[in-house]
Amino acid sequence: MFSVFKNKEEKQALRERVKEIRAHFTGEEIAKANAEIQTRLLLFPYFQSAESIFCYVSMDNEPSTREILSTAFSSGKRVYVPRCIPGKERIMEAVEIHAWEDLERGTLGILEPKKEIKGTDKRDFSLMLIPCLATDKRGGRLGHGAGYYDRFLEDTAGKKLCLCFDSLLFPKIPMGRQDIFMDYVLTEKELIPCGKR
Repeated sequence: MFSVFKNKEEKQALRERVKEIRAHFTGEEIAKANAEIQTRLLLFPYFQSAESIFCYVSMDNEPSTREILSTAFSSGKRVYVPRCIPGKERIMEAVEIHAWEDLERGTLGILEPKKEIKGTDKRDFSLMLIPCLATDKRGGRLGHGAGYYDRFLEDTAGKKLCLCFDSLLFPKIPMGRQDIFMDYVLTEKELIPCGKR
């Protein structure tokens, strides 16, 4: 029990550190990093050959997925995005979309699939693009702490790739038993294959 509590404390301290680092990002730095990340991802063989991708819809403070999603739409890939289902279970589902018009602003101003578009039971994707607050070279991922992604990823198959700004690549993210490691980490500077933990 103590180790679980310590793990939560360490993660919360890291989240505060991430906030401090992000506060010093300039708009120019973010735009440049986003362009590099998107270019690297679009050249990634797993993306180019992927028939289906699961991809988060980025918020302002996350590595942008706008060009990635647009390219996936135009190249005929099957595109799935997450939808968080309200409730204490903190469940997330994959929703297939075909264009930007399938998204609308949710209650928090975040783009999400329109309510009339049903979710899918699909759990096997060629490539999954996962957001993070920070990550490490082992594929350890720091999220917001709600657990939506870890619960969802437990039950899915496919290469998991985390998009992360290089300045938020930490030496080691504390990982609990329920936390899911990524297969790759992609920053504006490098693509990191994540091997043995």
